[in-house]
Amino acid sequence: MLLNFSKMIKRLLPILVFCSLLIFSCKKEELAPGFDMLFEQQFSIPAGLSVFAVHHFYLKNLSSHYTNLLSDNKKTDAEIKAILPIEAELSGVFGDASFDFVEEASVRIYLETDPTDYLEFAYRLPVPLDPGNRLPLIPGLGSVKKYASQDRFSVDVSLRLRKTTPDETTTRLSFRLRANY
Repeated sequence: MLLNFSKMIKRLLPILVFCSLLIFSCKKEELAPGFDMLFEQQFSIPAGLSVFAVHHFYLKNLSSHYTNLLSDNKKTDAEIKAILPIEAELSGVFGDASFDFVEEASVRIYLETDPTDYLEFAYRLPVPLDPGNRLPLIPGLGSVKKYASQDRFSVDVSLRLRKTTPDETTTRLSFRLRANY
């Protein structure tokens, strides 16, 4: 039996060496050239919200500063290939806030002229049972250039709850988009 084990090790050793070379030789993907677009907006989640409904918090008429950013970076709109979500987060403004009442979070971008034409650009499903004061969201893969390249856009923070909200929670939505050229 010991002899078979040593033969098996000799056969597997080259495969293990090859696999480890593949894994450790990979380089982290570098960001495409571009500039960041940073946004922060506060809203309040009231106490006593029901678990039997999806709750929407509309953050309307946000300024994109897109034309200023283009000018600062000496680019034109035609040179921008995509505007991609890089990171997003919900956080409590006060340190004692907790997002343990949230089961699912979705952040959607849309234009005020047509709220039915939206794109989810960040989400979290399921939310960890005890996320604490910060709830990092997973950025989507789609380009939001159609929305973020306008002077103004709106955001819908959609929450499905796992339990009734115990207190009013002053919340900050922070997200970073990257305009690639």
